[in-house]
Amino acid sequence: MKVKIWGCRGSIPRPNPEMARYGGNTPCIEVVASSSSPGEDSPSRDLGGGHRIVLDLGSGAFDLGQMVLGEFFGRKKELDEPAKEGRAAPKFGGSILITHTHWDHIQGLPFFVPLYLPQFEWTIYGPRGVAKSLQESLSGQMQHDYFPVRLSDMQSKTKYVGLCEDTQKGFWVGGDEGGGDAGSSAPSSIKVTSKYLNHSVLTLGYKLEEYAHVPSDGTSPNNRKRAKRGVSVAYITDHEPFDHSLAKGGFVESSLDAGSRLDQPPSPDQSHTEFFKGVDVMLHDCQYLYKEYSPESSTSKEYWGHSTVEYVVEVAFYAGVKQLLLFHHDPQRTDEQMDDLVDYARSIAEELERQYAVKMGGVGQQRTLMKVDAAKEGDVYELDPFALAEGDDGVDFDVDNALDVESAPQKKPLAPGDVGERSVLLGLYQTEAGPIRDLLSLNGFNVKVLQSSDDIVQYAREHEPDAIVLDDSLFGQTGFEVCEEIRTGMGEWGKDVCLMVIAASSDGSGQDGASSESKEQLTADRLHLEDYVQGSFSPSYLLTRLQVSLLRMPLRWRRAPFLANESQRLAALHSTGLLDSDPEERFDRITRLCSSMFKVPVSAVSLVDKDRQYFKSIEGLPGVKETPRDRAFCAHAILDDGIMVVPDALQDERFADNPLVEGAPNVRFYAGCPIHAPSKEGKMPIGTLCLIDSKPHDLREEELRSLKDFGAMVEREVSSSFAKTELDK
Repeated sequence: MKVKIWGCRGSIPRPNPEMARYGGNTPCIEVVASSSSPGEDSPSRDLGGGHRIVLDLGSGAFDLGQMVLGEFFGRKKELDEPAKEGRAAPKFGGSILITHTHWDHIQGLPFFVPLYLPQFEWTIYGPRGVAKSLQESLSGQMQHDYFPVRLSDMQSKTKYVGLCEDTQKGFWVGGDEGGGDAGSSAPSSIKVTSKYLNHSVLTLGYKLEEYAHVPSDGTSPNNRKRAKRGVSVAYITDHEPFDHSLAKGGFVESSLDAGSRLDQPPSPDQSHTEFFKGVDVMLHDCQYLYKEYSPESSTSKEYWGHSTVEYVVEVAFYAGVKQLLLFHHDPQRTDEQMDDLVDYARSIAEELERQYAVKMGGVGQQRTLMKVDAAKEGDVYELDPFALAEGDDGVDFDVDNALDVESAPQKKPLAPGDVGERSVLLGLYQTEAGPIRDLLSLNGFNVKVLQSSDDIVQYAREHEPDAIVLDDSLFGQTGFEVCEEIRTGMGEWGKDVCLMVIAASSDGSGQDGASSESKEQLTADRLHLEDYVQGSFSPSYLLTRLQVSLLRMPLRWRRAPFLANESQRLAALHSTGLLDSDPEERFDRITRLCSSMFKVPVSAVSLVDKDRQYFKSIEGLPGVKETPRDRAFCAHAILDDGIMVVPDALQDERFADNPLVEGAPNVRFYAGCPIHAPSKEGKMPIGTLCLIDSKPHDLREEELRSLKDFGAMVEREVSSSFAKTELDK
């Protein structure tokens, strides 16, 4: 494959003569798969040939788009020939991988002309959102107030696919659009994997691996396998060290030391390097020198979401990267300063080689020297997968095959942009329908509300809605009985339609949620329901559940179950008299101290009520009083006695799709120390003292002990409130 750099400047385009050599355009990288096997007389970039992948659409995308148009119209005669002969015309377009939606990475999208032509087909991939789809995020800069043309005016056949982190299975592009098969005519295929980066918004890094297709019997070109080894490029932009102390260097030494302790789990920065281990070429965000990043600097860039030269060279060396390209150049750095930066980076690499080559490579082993350079506009890097395929007997295409994100098994997925055009039938007799109906309608769903099971069955048969949400308690049959009738008596649509059932209200025992082995849950599993909603829930949870179900993606937002003694727990909470009480300095003092000591923007004393989370004190989010319980991290924290720490919510299946993670306050780190109140049955967990940050990190042992001490201070104040309430009685 060929890798060409169309833009490598960070933050803002710089059309400056002092920056012309390295370039002033913001990020845009073109990767073109091999279009011909060795010996074939065909250029590597050819219409209908190598699959084109575009990494980010910064301002460099304009020139790339003009080049693509030149190719297209330069072969116009060949385009018309298939139509005259009754053959299908070749496809034009490719795949676009967006790392994140900060302006410098998407500002070229409105000017990428191939998106406006109906002859092109594009699939745009980017970080998956539930509260806001990828398409909605990209269209923001093309609203009428900012740009005269809207995203919807683009005439190309464009699909939008939201991605999560997937460092193993990934998906295939090229190779006849599916990673190839035994009869594939494509000479190679590219596997795409993704990794969350440490930035201020949801950001993915990508790794592209191209594998040649080799004859399985050594002779027949139409009976082939995929080569076992391939070539690779990693694109890691807009990433800050998880451990900020590593910005000045020291990663290799600390990692080798940690590696000698078998019980030591990998740090987030070590996991980061594992993603691009051994790649042929890596472009890595390298915007700052440590002296610019340092917290001691008067213009410190700490927490700005970018890496330093000192950090990047070390992680690349440790990962065994063959060629490192410094990327996302600072908008103030001139060509001469870039030359100095490259020299400095090379000196770091040479010193690392001198100190650690033997340790890293092992005695008697040959270690490839890492080449260090900086990305320049117009530079092209060629990686030949066929050079590795000679003598390779290959593997079958279905071995370690990746998930094709465009075709989920058994059920046909919807395009993420289509969710707002779907119809939902609400069969609600016991649950209040108004708030749910209003929220779904506001988000573009066509909603019908019915109460009678007979009416629901008739409407479902006649209109075949995209999703059906039912109370288990209906007028007539139960919700499960209606689902049974739909699944078994309404053909292919009935077998495939999204069905959810809301559990009947509890009997007041406090155990609102049925166990996973209950009769109802077993019935839900047998009928392949998308969800059996037990206990209290908010309309926003149901909205998110419907969105991800219609998109055929797993929901990564789990509501905390109720404790077995939930009614006693709630009684203990209410006995304190703290719910809905006025702010008190004795609690506010503690949350202020926590924010200062732990260096987090938000800390709170949270009380978990039946269907809400109430903040007795909250530092950093003025005016916020409560949230729905199903969004509350603290509802999970009270399930155990110890401190619950979530280093990165995007990596946690319980919270990644939570609106508090996807939207404000953009929770990435959480730590909650359970707070107890006295009761007749003993101490009951009523809430937490919690810490929240929009940056992922962890707590050291001494910090955990300090948080526990602060939690004890909160508990003492809670006990005094309980004593006062009892005295008043």
